[in-house]
Amino acid sequence: MLLGVNEDAFEVLEWHWGAFFIWAYVLQLSNTSRWSIFVVYGPADHRRTADFLGELSAAVTACPFPLVVGGDFNLIRGSEDKNNDNIDWPRVQRFNDCIASLALREIRRTGARYTWTNKQLSPVRCVLDRVLVSPEWEGLFPLCSLLADTIIGSDHSPLVLSSGEELGKRSSRFFFQKGWLEKPDFHGLVVLRWQGLLRDAAQCQDPVTVWHRIAAGLRQFLRGWGANLGKEDRDLKADILAQIRELDGVADHAGLDDEGWAMRCHLEGQLLHLSRVEEEYWRQRSRANWLIQGDANTAFFHAFANGRRRKCAISSLISDSGTITGERELQAHIYDFYS
Repeated sequence: MLLGVNEDAFEVLEWHWGAFFIWAYVLQLSNTSRWSIFVVYGPADHRRTADFLGELSAAVTACPFPLVVGGDFNLIRGSEDKNNDNIDWPRVQRFNDCIASLALREIRRTGARYTWTNKQLSPVRCVLDRVLVSPEWEGLFPLCSLLADTIIGSDHSPLVLSSGEELGKRSSRFFFQKGWLEKPDFHGLVVLRWQGLLRDAAQCQDPVTVWHRIAAGLRQFLRGWGANLGKEDRDLKADILAQIRELDGVADHAGLDDEGWAMRCHLEGQLLHLSRVEEEYWRQRSRANWLIQGDANTAFFHAFANGRRRKCAISSLISDSGTITGERELQAHIYDFYS
């Protein structure tokens, strides 16, 4: 198990761990709230399930702070969590009883229907990964949401938990990337652009004005040029991922035959190859550049109210052109649809 923290966003006040979990008590720097996060890994050997649930119950009960618990529980909660009927119902009941006794609520997922597969041509698919929260944590982040992303490479789907807080805007400042110097055509492009800008600014008499115009034009050019680097690979990755998601959608609703699962495995292999190439580029680049230079009842009802707010929140829409996500894109699509 690993639990990492962005030190620009959080300060870790305490660390705790057990056989099946890591627990961090954190201070969120943006709003000074304090809460705990548990990352769990339940045993695949279900003879140890009772030990896992007992340790988790003791740790959650001892935690006096708002908390979120997420990870691979290796347990399901009902028939909808598995694509076949091979279910141990007493174990399901034990897991649900544990969640109820701790007064935790599961955050409803969007995205992939299942979070685990054994990656066979006729696979077993289950929901083993989930996020549970206390009413106090849900009160801090009433618009939290959970996305189960497409399974690529791993046998588990990555879960992305959003607190629902507005993300800070990306800085509009220009940053020169050292990696650009490694591009064989970079120097020639800069020279040509510089000469063109110099001709355009020739009518200016003030050298400072000339410099500012050339610098501004060059920044604009490099910002656009840098954004388009690797566009072909990015477009190819996006196309392959869209095909995989389409196959997953068919698998969720009608099922796939052996040919369909073989096609998904082939597409996933292509995507992993592209990712490895990109990873190697960044690994080499890092070597070359970076290393050198209220009360319980109130909280309970608030949790249900927050659940309704999340249910009414629109996180994505399906249109004729595909799935639309992102606040601005959703607003534009809805506006155009009703105009």
